[in-house]
Amino acid sequence: MRCTKNLQRIRNTSIVGVDVGSYVKRSEKMVEDARREIIEKATRLIPEFIDIARGLGLDIDDVNGLTGLIGLLVYIKSTSYRKSTMYLGLYKAKGRDGRKMKKYNNKAQRYLIMLTNTILWKNGEYRLPRYKDLRKVLKTVIESRKRMRFAERGAGV
Repeated sequence: MRCTKNLQRIRNTSIVGVDVGSYVKRSEKMVEDARREIIEKATRLIPEFIDIARGLGLDIDDVNGLTGLIGLLVYIKSTSYRKSTMYLGLYKAKGRDGRKMKKYNNKAQRYLIMLTNTILWKNGEYRLPRYKDLRKVLKTVIESRKRMRFAERGAGV
């Protein structure tokens, strides 16, 4: 996660006009290598991981999408769709104090956005994901977890 934030900082300084060409390439390579290492460990630890990824339409080369899927599998403990939407903040905050009361896990939501972006781009939709896209991908992941019986084995943290 720290590598990703450093990469974002370097890209932002390049927008301002500072010459950071070699640092960007080096940081991108570090992030890519870290994500590939995470994917390799996940395929060794979770044998059904590749089946879930293929069910979502991901290839082994889709590093960002697979990293997002791994993050979701680790963070989401429940196989309940309703509890997962509450955990990820994919609901409309109602009432006067709704915005103050809305709490969700930013890291898990970031992994869901990574996965949804990859799926949208593979389908030829080059836009930011909407809540309905996020909920659709989340529902697919939860259904595949139920099929693979991840919750019974305790694959979540």
